[in-house]
Amino acid sequence: MKAHEILHLRIIRDEFTSQTTVGKMYIDGQFFGYTLEDTVRAFGIKVKGHTALPAYQYQVKLSYSPKYERMMPLIFNQSDGSVNAMGIQFKGIRFHGGNRHTDTEGCILIAKHRVTKELIQGSLEKELSLRIAEAENQGKQIALEIING
Repeated sequence: MKAHEILHLRIIRDEFTSQTTVGKMYIDGQFFGYTLEDTVRAFGIKVKGHTALPAYQYQVKLSYSPKYERMMPLIFNQSDGSVNAMGIQFKGIRFHGGNRHTDTEGCILIAKHRVTKELIQGSLEKELSLRIAEAENQGKQIALEIING
């Protein structure tokens, strides 16, 4: 697949606390917003609802979320829409709005502003969903790379 047939999302995580991981998201190399996730844990360790996805390669697509009752970006690398990253299983991992790690259960929060290393504000979920929908309508795949900086 040619590079122009892929929308590239990249998250570079740059702040790590005992409960929170904060980073920056880029779309096709351009800064898009700030991310906030649960904490990054040691290789092979997962605490349900309190663990960030491992730094890895994923795909993203829009799909209906029964929990939120709307179309949302889903992060996956398995055909059933789940994630298997280095032997750790995740299901239903999405991008959505929120401010603190208590607003996420393994999902990635996306916002306009980083207030502190444990708080972001100004949801960019709708804007990200629009970018993904536009790419999907053009027949592009959406690739996500997560890097621990």
